[in-house]
Amino acid sequence: MSSATKIAKRYADALADAAAAQGQLSAAAEELHAFAHLVGQSKDLKDLFASPAFTPNDKAAVLDAIIERAKPTPFVANFLRVLLKNFRIHYLAEIDEAFAAEVDRRVGVVTADVTTAAPLTDAERQVLANRLTTMTGKQVKLSFVTNPELIGGVVTKIGSRIYDGSIRAQLEVVKRQMSGQTR
Repeated sequence: MSSATKIAKRYADALADAAAAQGQLSAAAEELHAFAHLVGQSKDLKDLFASPAFTPNDKAAVLDAIIERAKPTPFVANFLRVLLKNFRIHYLAEIDEAFAAEVDRRVGVVTADVTTAAPLTDAERQVLANRLTTMTGKQVKLSFVTNPELIGGVVTKIGSRIYDGSIRAQLEVVKRQMSGQTR
């Protein structure tokens, strides 16, 4: 785990504790994500917060102006100020990602990365989501990618587990069986 990931996780956990105590996990996730997106989309803001050429007071004034316009909850606003004060605001994207993962963990949501040979219809996506929810006993957030090399079928990754139902994998099994190899 990189130092940036460790720092992001530590700050994300602290914000999750504060947000949970206020009953505001979802709101905090939305607000932090919106702020991270705003900063991530603005080269000027990224440069300002990362640059030693700007004083901490200059950075604080810009942050306060953004907070005034966005009007996040007080604990998210304070969190952003703490990040700035502790010279961690440049980790905002990583903190946002770690916070979203921590919120999902706390509310029992798992992420499934799904790879298919061709895009799935909305109905097929819903069927897959329902099956995965039943299988895991948790709400499942799906992320889709297409890879024509699969030929057909689905490969799903949930955490460290991979469920390979692709035709490519099935053909590999047949190929090994025909050559006398076992898995």
